[in-house]
Amino acid sequence: MTTLPVHDVYAIRYAEQKERPEGSTFLGGNPATMIRGLDFFTYLIKGPAGTFVVDTGFNSDLSGEGSRNFLIEPRDVLSRLGIERKSVKNVLLTHAHFDHVGNLDDFPNAHFSIHAEEMYSITGPDMTYGPFMVAYHARDTKKLVELLYEERLSFYEDKVCSVAPGIEFHLIGGHSRGQMALRVHTRRGWILLASDAVHLYEEVKTERPFSIFYDLKVMIDGYRICNELAGGLDRLISGHDPKVTDWYPALAPEFAGVVLDLGEPPKI
Repeated sequence: MTTLPVHDVYAIRYAEQKERPEGSTFLGGNPATMIRGLDFFTYLIKGPAGTFVVDTGFNSDLSGEGSRNFLIEPRDVLSRLGIERKSVKNVLLTHAHFDHVGNLDDFPNAHFSIHAEEMYSITGPDMTYGPFMVAYHARDTKKLVELLYEERLSFYEDKVCSVAPGIEFHLIGGHSRGQMALRVHTRRGWILLASDAVHLYEEVKTERPFSIFYDLKVMIDGYRICNELAGGLDRLISGHDPKVTDWYPALAPEFAGVVLDLGEPPKI
């Protein structure tokens, strides 16, 4: 019997949004009702296969837009964790929305990977439709194309893709055409970094659709797939729910509210 490698997984909370209209959050939500906002995360995976950064956040010059408040540069948090940005060799991108592929220049020696379906979407006819374009930024797409021509961008093409032993990428789709979730084996077993396949836990609990999507049915099916892959909400890490910050312990007291240890069970 093969023993799976164990990885440390940390969420880096780099921005927050105190509140947002329900209508901007859920399909059919009341635009006049304000609800708790979103937290914004990048992730760090450390294990026998090396160090992986997952998503790169949005650029700090976007702070304030949509009441999003930039708290700290992800690269500065990595430095505090003993990881200099120039030493990062692998960056995994779950999709190409602006809050997941900013700051690409922060990792000048890294190789990046994304699903081919997402690249087709952001460089093809999908972007002639305003509702699909709204969550992307042209400068991010241009940078991804530059990385491709620099031979620093590669593509996953299957539904389930092995990144390394104990790290799996799963194509979920729905929210974006190439939306992926990342399944990682940790000291408490498998967990699922759902990214924007599940923004908020309510989406899984009640199948209440998020307001931005590429394919509504696929997105709702994705809620079910993510819950099954995770094996329950205690192992599912939503992409933007501030409950992640509420539930998971800080790596150390000096990282309270900034670096969350996802290898520990949550206090739900």
